[in-house]
Amino acid sequence: MTLRTEYLAAIAAHARIEIDRDRIDPPRQRFVMLNGLRMRYLDWGDADAPPLVLLHGGGQSAHTWDAFCLAMGPRFRCIALDQRGHGDSQWSDVGEYALTDHARDIAAFVDALALKQPILVGMSMGGVNGIAYAAWKPDGLSGLVCVDIGPEAQFEPVDRLMRGLGSYRTFASPEDAAALMARMGARRDPGLLRDTLALNLRCQDDGTWTWKYDPRTLIGLTAKDIMDARRPLWSTLHRISCPVLIARGADSEIFLDQDAERFAKALPKGEWLAVSRARHSVQTDNPVGLAVVVREFIVRLLCR
Repeated sequence: MTLRTEYLAAIAAHARIEIDRDRIDPPRQRFVMLNGLRMRYLDWGDADAPPLVLLHGGGQSAHTWDAFCLAMGPRFRCIALDQRGHGDSQWSDVGEYALTDHARDIAAFVDALALKQPILVGMSMGGVNGIAYAAWKPDGLSGLVCVDIGPEAQFEPVDRLMRGLGSYRTFASPEDAAALMARMGARRDPGLLRDTLALNLRCQDDGTWTWKYDPRTLIGLTAKDIMDARRPLWSTLHRISCPVLIARGADSEIFLDQDAERFAKALPKGEWLAVSRARHSVQTDNPVGLAVVVREFIVRLLCR
């Protein structure tokens, strides 16, 4: 599946990314075997450019990074992975979705693509997985960007999110899904929202549509389950040797200033900032703003 130029042009226009339509280079869809699972990734940009590994949040897919990759431009190779149980990657038959399973996948992915100390950018679940990997493989990354997440977040908004997941699992069509997401506050026009959601939905045997992610990764879990699995990361942060940028959404309820500050202070080389006009999904709310701070972070890394 190749993303249509028309879709990418619409994404760029919505995000106010200044790019000539004729210069839009769709990503290459590729598959790789990681720890016994067939995993899909989208490969953007020049293969010889500095590599960024992009990890989406829970319930999302590699497509959450489409606008961000366009904003980063051709100077960087953006490699967006569908993590296990998500998008078009294979589900675990035995429900292995622990932090250690994801960290092992990251290690296998870096090795399979022969990436030399890439920069990892992870949002929410992807950021937590990135923390676990960076603590396990201290020399594996040249930099880590955690988008609106840390070892701990605000319990009540996470609890509200988890309790609401089961109420919008099935849709009559992508148009139906877009209408519901718009009522819930999605910030894209209906046509573009429908096209985006269609990339993250699958048609079931009865003709209804549902999310591509394995329900075992989210459905039935409580906020306490989520938090309890992540809190042990606090005791591992001292192992992370690479610089870490924490980019929180300025309008996020899930991850507040005090959460970002506490996380940054616990790291050997941590810093944090807020990206304006963005809630929890910073990469979709303000992809240009996120791209700016990530590029500035990379420049600082290169100047070390």
